[in-house]
Amino acid sequence: MIDLKSKQRIAIKIGSNILTDDRRQLDLNQLRHLVNQISFLRDEGKEIILVTSGAIVCGAEALGIHPQTIEEKQASAAVGQVILMDNYQLFFEKTGYKVAQILLTRDALEDKQRAQFAQDTFSTLLGLGVIPVVNENDTVAVDEIKFSDNDTLSAMVSLLVNVDVLIILTDIDGVFDKDPNAYPDATLLKTLHQIPPTMLEGMSSSSPSGKGRGGMRSKVEAAQRLLETGIDVIIANGRRTNILLDLYAGNATATFCTKGV
Repeated sequence: MIDLKSKQRIAIKIGSNILTDDRRQLDLNQLRHLVNQISFLRDEGKEIILVTSGAIVCGAEALGIHPQTIEEKQASAAVGQVILMDNYQLFFEKTGYKVAQILLTRDALEDKQRAQFAQDTFSTLLGLGVIPVVNENDTVAVDEIKFSDNDTLSAMVSLLVNVDVLIILTDIDGVFDKDPNAYPDATLLKTLHQIPPTMLEGMSSSSPSGKGRGGMRSKVEAAQRLLETGIDVIIANGRRTNILLDLYAGNATATFCTKGV
């Protein structure tokens, strides 16, 4: 178990499968509910960095297309990012908090000087009580500078701003000993102190829903990367009602990745 009450700086990653419904449309009720929970954490004095997916899905819905080419996906991202941020701003404004948009590519975090500029921006925003909302800059990202998925992005941002814990919200309860979609007797791994290489074998690298790029493998790889630097990671089901409140209260079902005992 990881005590969120003892953590000051918290990164939260929300995947496309959490923000959209079965029709691949933005689920505004779900988004509002998550915003309200995040606002509760801010009310408790926590600094929050939000890493969000969903721009391409939102844009595709608005344009009425099913993007296949890189150009169509970039166009969808350009349209969808506006829609996504507009709704985040609307819902956070109702809870009394301001948000800022930060769009990144991998090279911005791998170049020392540019990474320092980004770090300074994050620090200033957090000092002003603003919630940074981070996404990949899909409109300009190409293979050489793109993140493989937003799980990787959330891990790199967590390292950049030195968070105390990263919460990855997905559509299952956490990491299982085998694929729960294929094996009814799969068991949830409630605590992980390390990620053995064998655990990654056989894990899916793509999302079963098809809405996002990351599967469970990318989430476990993100946890592995952060565990090596002493940053805790929680992998939990973002579709569970009040999941963030339950995590804060210490009674949620999830996988807790921590070096602590």
